[in-house]
Order: sequence, then C-alpha cells, then structure tokens
Amino acid sequence: MKNRELFQRDPAVSKLLNDGVAAVSEATTSKELETLRYELEHFVCEGQYKDGIIRILESYIDNIKSPTQPAAWVSGFFGSGKSHLIKMLRHLWVDTPFDSDSATARGLAHLPNEVKAVLKELDTVGKRCGGMHAAAGALPAGGGEHVRLAILGIIFRSKGLPESLPQAQFCLWMM
Repeated sequence: MKNRELFQRDPAVSKLLNDGVAAVSEATTSKELETLRYELEHFVCEGQYKDGIIRILESYIDNIKSPTQPAAWVSGFFGSGKSHLIKMLRHLWVDTPFDSDSATARGLAHLPNEVKAVLKELDTVGKRCGGMHAAAGALPAGGGEHVRLAILGIIFRSKGLPESLPQAQFCLWMM
C-alpha cells in the first residue's frame, strides 16, 4: 500500500487552490470567493484549531457584558496555520454567505458539535446585541510605528472603506 492511498484525496493529483498559503483578507473577487469556499470545504477543525476556536468564542461570549473584551492573540511558528485559523474563524463568525448558491461558511465547513454549539450561542448573542461583524487581517512584520492605524485599516477594509485613515474619513464624511 502506498501512502497516497491512505488519503481521501490523492495528493499527487489534488491541487490546492490557495497553494497552501491562507491570505487573511476580505474575499471580494470571484477567485478569492472560490478559494475561500475551497478552504471552508476542506477545513479540518480538530485538535488545536478546534480548541482555539472554542477558546476565542467562549471568551468573547463570557465577556460580552464586560466593559472590556480580552484580545485573542494567535501565535505559532512559520507555517503552523495561524492565518488559516484566523481566516476560517472570521468567516465562521459571521457565517459568510455565498451568493452563487446560498451556501454559507458554516454549512460548507465540517465542524465538530462543540464548535457548532458555541457558534449557535454566538448567533444568539449577536441577535440580542444588534448584529454581527468580524474583521481580520495581518499586521505588518515588526509591528511598525503605527499599529493603531494598521488595525483601523483592517476594520475599514472589512466595512468596504479605504484602508487609509484620511481617505476613510473622507468617505465617511461623504456618507
């Protein structure tokens, strides 16, 4: 028996749409949406991924009435899947819809019952608190001098605004 016969998909003929690299960004183009869909369909939510998602969601839900919300920091060595975890969590959080066939992120991903239960609880909290929104992105290497502006840029982009503060302010003023 050969190793490749042990896999559900033959790795010798299967092509990864993302070339094994998860880019944490808003999926807007048809290619990005196709890649996101592929990543959700093939997401393996086990082990540290499962535990991390549950830990982040439970912390958020447990502190929803608190005046402050603890941050979630995902760390690990190069290639360990940090970006993939954040990207999947961001789309599972808001249950990203796909217009092509009305599929959703949670419907496409094969999730353990524990994760489904915490996401259902998140939905309940979202309905009570006026809706859901998620933003995710990568900070520049080394942090840079303007970490706050980088975080604002991620939030602006998630709302369809320019990442730059002056341009986003102008767009908000125009609205």
